[in-house]
Amino acid sequence: MAAFLIAAKLGGALSARIGQPGVFGELMAGIAIGPSVAGWLSQRILGGAPLFIDPASPAGEFISTLADIGIILLLFLAGLSIDADEFKRSGRAAAIIAALGVVVAFMLGFGAASIFGWSSIEAAFAGGVLVATSVGITVRTLVDVNGLHTKVGMAILGAAVVDDVFGIIILSALVGLAYGGISPLSLAWILGLMGLFFLSLMLVGPRAIPRFITYADRFQVEEMALSVALALTFLIAALAEKARIAAITGAFLVGLILSKSPVAGSLRAKVSTMGYGLLIPLFFVEMGVRTDLRALAGASLLALAFLGMAIFGKVIGCGLGALLSGFGARDSLRVGVGMMPRGEVALVMATIGSRVGVVGPELYSMTVMVVLATSLITSPLVKLTFKGAPLEKA
Repeated sequence: MAAFLIAAKLGGALSARIGQPGVFGELMAGIAIGPSVAGWLSQRILGGAPLFIDPASPAGEFISTLADIGIILLLFLAGLSIDADEFKRSGRAAAIIAALGVVVAFMLGFGAASIFGWSSIEAAFAGGVLVATSVGITVRTLVDVNGLHTKVGMAILGAAVVDDVFGIIILSALVGLAYGGISPLSLAWILGLMGLFFLSLMLVGPRAIPRFITYADRFQVEEMALSVALALTFLIAALAEKARIAAITGAFLVGLILSKSPVAGSLRAKVSTMGYGLLIPLFFVEMGVRTDLRALAGASLLALAFLGMAIFGKVIGCGLGALLSGFGARDSLRVGVGMMPRGEVALVMATIGSRVGVVGPELYSMTVMVVLATSLITSPLVKLTFKGAPLEKA
């Protein structure tokens, strides 16, 4: 933990010196202390001495658990920091942005794989890998560049929530195809679970959660409101996973529900201190530690084309959705870049396809490369696109 925190803050400080968001420095610091750089140096120069962070060790797994808590706190804090009414008003734009981003990314991935002679089911998995956005890096970067409390920031967050639902539906359909067919009953079950989760949270949550925490705050127990808020966040994040929705989406929605409660300001200050002082940097450094730069070595022509589809699919698709929703050209580009990173859903899709014999080693390696490359380039590109023209505040 000492190594992770020192690396995080040094990386963030160096990143600020070169005009980049802190998250970029944390990712690069993780790469430096992990197997990709420190591990390589240990092998080549120090005769194999294990002077690097091993993510597969018991200590590495422990840090990984803390990092998962960190990303949940980051999304809870993001929800807590924005105006719920403004977020609701971005719903139509978010749906259009997410839908076009999903369609364009899927078609580009499917088309590229088909051109190189892959079977229809393999090409469908290739398209599916490119569908779902991983919003953690974008949220952290938006915070760093003061872009979270803008119409663009809320459009990205809303689109990421919708995008997560689309990604799970496509994943379920592809898994059904891989196993020999799609069961309408299983798809209806998944859609029903998702609908029940969102409906219950949106109907009951705004009435019950703020009152419950305000009531808990009356007790003369140290940090009672904070503990109850975090307990509810973890509980609803767990229920979101049971409903096939990302845990971070559940955490974000809890924060959004609490954003207008009397204790919102106090919670925001305390969670921010706890998160940015310890847990949130662990997540981004751990991402860097788990990054294997060898996935970029010897990339084939298809792999490079696939990476290009991953980058431009979201920029074009989500950017077009933003244009159709009334955003200007500059803000539409910002939305497209913000929706670019891929993460856990892409890896899950590739892993499941590999287990059933549909996804071969090449697509799995390409997926790892896409996750790695988009994670590294999103932060500086968001910083670049958010420079210059002023942002419309929400």
